[in-house]
Amino acid sequence: MNETLTALLVRIAIYARYSCDQQRETSIEDQIRRCKEIAEYLGLQVSEWLVFSDSALSGQAHALEKREGLQKLERAWGSNAFDILMLDAFERLARDGMEQEKLIQRLKASRRVRLITSDGIDTSREGWELLLRMKGAISQAEISNLQHRVGRGMVGQLERGYMIATPPFGYDLKREYDAQDNRIGTHWVVNPDEADLVRQIFQRRKDGQSMPQIAIWLNELGIPCTRKARKADGGFWRQSRVRILLANPIYKGMFIWHGSTTFKTRAAERGEAIKERHYARPELRLVSDETWDLCNARKQTRSNHGGGKNALAGLLTCGCCGGTLVLTVNSSAQSVYCANCTTAKACARKEGRLTVTVATVGVKKLLSEALRFFLTPEFVRVFRQALHDKLTASPRHEYEACEKEFKRLHRSQARLGHMLANVDSDDPILVDRYEETRRLANEEEAKLALLANGKVEVDQQAVAAQLRIDPAAILGSLFDTQLPPEQLRAMLRRLFPSIVLEGKDGRYRSFFRVRFAAGAAVALVSETACQIDESLECRFMLRYVPDNRSCLGPRWEVKALDRERGDAIPVTEAVVDASP
Repeated sequence: MNETLTALLVRIAIYARYSCDQQRETSIEDQIRRCKEIAEYLGLQVSEWLVFSDSALSGQAHALEKREGLQKLERAWGSNAFDILMLDAFERLARDGMEQEKLIQRLKASRRVRLITSDGIDTSREGWELLLRMKGAISQAEISNLQHRVGRGMVGQLERGYMIATPPFGYDLKREYDAQDNRIGTHWVVNPDEADLVRQIFQRRKDGQSMPQIAIWLNELGIPCTRKARKADGGFWRQSRVRILLANPIYKGMFIWHGSTTFKTRAAERGEAIKERHYARPELRLVSDETWDLCNARKQTRSNHGGGKNALAGLLTCGCCGGTLVLTVNSSAQSVYCANCTTAKACARKEGRLTVTVATVGVKKLLSEALRFFLTPEFVRVFRQALHDKLTASPRHEYEACEKEFKRLHRSQARLGHMLANVDSDDPILVDRYEETRRLANEEEAKLALLANGKVEVDQQAVAAQLRIDPAAILGSLFDTQLPPEQLRAMLRRLFPSIVLEGKDGRYRSFFRVRFAAGAAVALVSETACQIDESLECRFMLRYVPDNRSCLGPRWEVKALDRERGDAIPVTEAVVDASP
């Protein structure tokens, strides 16, 4: 009778957990069943309300806040709701070494709760602490071995052409089985409806729309969020979710092992060096490399964020400090100027700063005439010849050119890495150059692998379309179009990767350094992907002629300056009714 009463008075709690990387969901049932068998052997009874569990969650410290079952157990422990805690194994409660030690110290400090596990731990026996620490050390070693085996298996699957992890928005999961119905691996296949939305998202971003604008559009369409919603209403698109989607390289047909931002952040916190591996998946490509790169430009300014009502917002750079020129408030006679230099001179009394202003109407005339200067009949002829050569070039020639570029980038990366290793502090500019060079080297390496396997083909339709058009005839009236400012701004960014205001030598004469992307111009007009990464650069003088100096009325003059001789070469003289 006394034993029966004791069994009723002793309250038993059970905790079970399985992690998605190594156990099945039925593992929780097995763990609970085993604990109940031990309780029955000891003549004890288990209350169902004291059975706690967590499914598909890691035992590491980073997943503690997600384990609701563990949190309920903690609250029951704190309110003295049980006397014995039963586990299938100690690592079910915690795998992290520090968390395990905290639990040991808690069991030592309060002997009221007795811990019993099915693999032989009982805190009522002598030497339980040593045995528990030994099992914890073994568990830690197993975690390391498990991570190695899982990582090795994932890389093996990627090498064999399969995919890993849950597919992102735009793709579905397709499993492959052998004759015995054993799973061999998984593939990602394109989901036509979602893929069309992905292409529209990239096109909107390419046309200059901001990420919030894209998120609003997706929410208005009622498109489900790409991640599992935390709330019953299904969640909604945010700017950060659009950014994550755009940054995924799988949309340009490339899967990067250890390339996620989350993995890189965790590795940096641990001080671990990581090596990315690139796996080409051309069958999963949804957008061109050019489109992907444009939507993930490293220089994040208003010009590629969709901000501002003026098409010139964020396009021009200060030749003194390198900052982005801003627009004046006065919309009737708007000008651009460098706010950084103006503030530095006014507040810090720094001399030699660029504090001049240039009317936006003059800048537009400068860019229009720069197009005419670059897109000469001779240039169009040479460019068409280069397109024709690309169409008829042998694969071997392209492979050798790609191999040469990869070796050059690899050497540059090695030099920059050596420089970083020999400086006392991380130079942000040097770090950015190293990261950019490494990214380009990885891309060339992946392209080299595709060329070696014969998987890279010239886009013949795009080349043919570019051979048919005359960009000079269409781009001459670029500013006369009725495009939204963000779309015109995106076009100007592609045409002119660099527009630098160098300064003034008087009230009416300004000097600019303009770089023109020839390949992007032809691609833009033909609405095809860029085939030749060509760019030209020239210095220009922009001069305003006021009304009292010309019988023709106020006008702007644009002249190209020859770099070697410094001569002024007239481009055109355009009459414009505006003031500087």
